[in-house]
Amino acid sequence: MPSSALHHLRQRLDSLDEPHPASRFNAALFVGFLLWLVWLPMPFGSVEGWARLILHAGAFGLTLVLGIQTWLGQREVNLPAGAMIGLGIIGLALVQRLPVPGVQTVDDFYTRQATVHLLAMVCLFVVSANFFASEKQAVLFARVFVAWGGLFALYAIMQHFIGQGSYAAFRKLLGTPFGTFVNRNHYAGMIELLAPLAVAMAAQRRRGTEDDVRWLYVVAAVVMLLSLALCASRGGWIAGAAGTLTAVALAARVQRRWRWAALGSLSLIPLGVLVGVWWMGIDPLVSRLQAPGELPATADQVARNVIWKNTLTLVRERPLTGSGLGTFQIAYTRVDTSNGVNRVEQAHNDYLQLLAETGLVGFALGMAWLGWFFRRVRQGFRRRSGERRAMEWTYVHLGAVSGCVAGLVHACFDFNWQIPSNAAYFVVLAALATTTPSPEPLADIPVED
Repeated sequence: MPSSALHHLRQRLDSLDEPHPASRFNAALFVGFLLWLVWLPMPFGSVEGWARLILHAGAFGLTLVLGIQTWLGQREVNLPAGAMIGLGIIGLALVQRLPVPGVQTVDDFYTRQATVHLLAMVCLFVVSANFFASEKQAVLFARVFVAWGGLFALYAIMQHFIGQGSYAAFRKLLGTPFGTFVNRNHYAGMIELLAPLAVAMAAQRRRGTEDDVRWLYVVAAVVMLLSLALCASRGGWIAGAAGTLTAVALAARVQRRWRWAALGSLSLIPLGVLVGVWWMGIDPLVSRLQAPGELPATADQVARNVIWKNTLTLVRERPLTGSGLGTFQIAYTRVDTSNGVNRVEQAHNDYLQLLAETGLVGFALGMAWLGWFFRRVRQGFRRRSGERRAMEWTYVHLGAVSGCVAGLVHACFDFNWQIPSNAAYFVVLAALATTTPSPEPLADIPVED
């Protein structure tokens, strides 16, 4: 190799020993992003006003930082098409605030509040997509959140047996609490997103001592799925099964040479869950299966089918633009057929609630986002098959897709997208599933003839 090329290579290696200040700042920014996400489910899923404020401040703040870096030429920001669809729904919400008969929202305050929240989710989607443009950061996120999901599930199991309906043993909760959530269905809505990620990463097959890491993913998956079983959320059971089976099916499709070895290690996950359920007691779960349909404490006397029937009546009243984004609990009172003792605040079906609040226009935008999501996922699978990508990233991508499938399934039975932390986790996983990162580029070394 010519001496000038060697000199250039030596300079590049020396520069690696002293990271650029911008690189250190970006690393610190990403670590802050991870810690912020870890914090979100701790205050009851960030449902209270002060916690939601911190969620919004984090999303808007990270977007502002990325915008400043773009303006200074330190970063090239990618704006996914899915974010543009979200901005379309925000535009519809702004139109709903206009004093137009048949279009104006039934409650301007709730629509304004929901618009700000949706804008924060769109910003979080953009921020996540740009963070995951780096393959190293995408893989690091997956590792951290598989570990976080395992620890969170372990705490939830302990709280279930010794907390006696309290959070951190000091605040008594009403309803059916589990983990840091007031409702077990909301806990299931979070853990079902992370469990398929652990299942997919457990399917990796490596050589030598690196293969031992796979068993840590197996343990994390067992703990998360065991907590999902113990929380006794039937919608969570269905969604968790859908996400887990999707992860196994996709992993089996990717694994060829080591397919049976990978499936053998994955078979330990349901075995571990069954043993754990048997050891901790199966009677409560059997009783839960035999119990009639149940809703959270705010509406436990109103069956889901009654709420859905009344919601369809609400849709027929304002089919085009809906009652107004975020106004379901106000608009529903006009079609409520119960005695009014129990207040219904959510439709217990996020798709139906979107239709009621934003009409056919907003629902069409939502379905357009789903179509874009699955198209991007399919393109990612095709692109991966034509490229030689890092194997760990492949399973991270499969796990993110499977976690989103679980969230999409559970949205048919509950309202997890109305829980801020669960919505944020789904948005981040959706960004991970639809982003194709590029590995760290190699330095260009000039070669003389």
